[in-house]
Parts: sequence; C-alpha cells; structure tokens
Amino acid sequence: MIDERLKYAANYIIGEKMVDIGSDHAYLPIYSIQNGIVNTAICGEVVEGPYHSTLKNIEVYHMSDKIEPRLGDGLKILSKEDKVDTITICGMGGPLIASIIEEGYDNVAGHPRLILQANNFTYPIRKTVVDLGYKITHEKVLKIGKRYYEIIVCDHDDEKIDLTEKELIFGPENLSVRDDEFISKVEWEHEHLVSIYNGINSEKSSGKKGEVKSKIKMLEEVLNDEN
Repeated sequence: MIDERLKYAANYIIGEKMVDIGSDHAYLPIYSIQNGIVNTAICGEVVEGPYHSTLKNIEVYHMSDKIEPRLGDGLKILSKEDKVDTITICGMGGPLIASIIEEGYDNVAGHPRLILQANNFTYPIRKTVVDLGYKITHEKVLKIGKRYYEIIVCDHDDEKIDLTEKELIFGPENLSVRDDEFISKVEWEHEHLVSIYNGINSEKSSGKKGEVKSKIKMLEEVLNDEN
C-alpha cells in the first residue's frame, strides 16, 4: 500500500496520535495504525479530490473510529485542543513543506516530532525548523529509481541549535553519517553542475558561471570531507 519512502518515515513516528498533512489517500496513517505505531490519526487535505479519496480509503479500511479527515490548508486544520505526538508532511517540495510549517505552526499544541519528506531543495526546511527551536535528529537520503528523496526527522530542543550554511544545504546528520545514498546524491549534483558550468558562455554570463563554480566547490568540499 505504501512505498519505501513512506515506510521509512513510519519507522520514526512516535506517540499515540499523528497528523499527516497532504495525506494522499491516508496511506501513511492507515499503515501506522495497522502496524501498531499509533492509535489514532488526523489526515489533512487542502484539495477536494484527494480529500474525498481519503474519506473513501478510511471507510474501505474500517478506520472511521481511528482516523479523522479534515479539509483545510496545512497545519491550519489543527487547533490547540488537538494533542498530536507526530506531524508528518511527505511527498512535497522543500519550500512548500517549509511554508506549511511557518504558516500553520501557531495552531500546533506542544512540540510534536516532525517527520518531513521532501522531493527537492531541503534548505528552507532546515532553516524553518531550527528557527522554531527544533533539532534535526535523523536524516536519510533514499534513491528510488532514478530520483532522490530526503527524510528529515526533527525533535524540539530547549537549547538553540545553530546550523552552518553547509549544514543547512546538506543536512547536519547527512554530513556526519555520510551514507552511500547521500554521497551518491552529492556526486550526481556535482556531475550535473559541472555539465552546466561547461555549457555557460563565459563572456555573456560570467556572473552565472561564477555562481555555479561556487556551488561546485562546495560539493567538492563535501565529497572530500573538508570541514
């Protein structure tokens, strides 16, 4: 029912109740309840079509007493009366995930764990969660087919955590653990940017060429493990 990236995310869900934003048929909450990871869930959808698919799936899997579907914009579906232990936001671009957290976090009670699975550009996610007092406690790059996906797990920390620019771009846990799929992703990005760099006309786009060269240098630092 759910793919590898959602199964991986499910391993980090904690507590009795979760909320899944952009739930897409309620697959992750259904899986989590079936496997005893949580007892109950809230599913949030902002678009009518996926919302009705969520309603149907909840009924098909006989989860009406366990999963509450809500139609609304991101975390704004929550109120301070909702006590959730984990928030999952999966299958979106990094900037969209960051904006969902920024715009709706005032509706969240307490400091639940955040499990965020981005399809691209994770920098704004890390910037947003750190600004809200969260610490990134786990990161994982998954390669599924030809595409790379990133999972970021965050827990609130009373101590202010500051990340360097490199950590915001690549992830502090990724840089520390340096697993094979993370290195593979960095190598792919490096090859891609080198190809772009070689195709830029120096006379017409010297500024652009310098910008790309700077990014290539940072990727090479990561590959060479230079701190």
